[in-house]
Amino acid sequence: MRGVDLSVEAGEFVAIIGTSGSGKSTLLHLLGGVDQPSSGRVLVENTDISTLSEKQRAVFRRRKVGLVYQFYNLIPSIDVRQNILLPMLLDSQKPDEGRFTELTEILGLGERLTHLPNQLSGGQQQRAAIARALIYRPAILLADEPTGNLDKRNSEEILGLLKLSNKKYKQTILLITHDEKIALEADRIITIEDGKILSDKGVGK
Repeated sequence: MRGVDLSVEAGEFVAIIGTSGSGKSTLLHLLGGVDQPSSGRVLVENTDISTLSEKQRAVFRRRKVGLVYQFYNLIPSIDVRQNILLPMLLDSQKPDEGRFTELTEILGLGERLTHLPNQLSGGQQQRAAIARALIYRPAILLADEPTGNLDKRNSEEILGLLKLSNKKYKQTILLITHDEKIALEADRIITIEDGKILSDKGVGK
């Protein structure tokens, strides 16, 4: 990243596009507290996460940042319910069963909760990853090429579910993609090239 100055309002759905190596994933990892900036600040809900220790960042990520990757990152040895609730279980928090049920029904996982990840299709695994990212009501959901490993139908469904969470739960979403067609589903598109913001524009619906 080079001189990036960026703000995202609560409830926005923002797409970040750019070619491979442009800095998209680096920006996402900085926003999610996975990486630390060598200079500058990263503020999420008025907390400067760049000043937190590694342990504090891990707790912050678990509670405030939902991360969805291309390859799901589900734990293969535990069932779908435990995978979804993992952020809360790690915090010894009692889940809100009403929210859990609503979320899993919306995502079409109600009948898959006792299955292991390898018993699910790719689309179902990505749904479980989205549910896990949303279960804690995070300040921001960061999605890195979430449809990159899926076919056209599943890609459209996953994108539709992200849009639904944005509208229904007022969820702030940053979606990284190299696909302009997918980016056009967002409210705003930021284009990155060589670690710099090339353009930042709203999408006319």
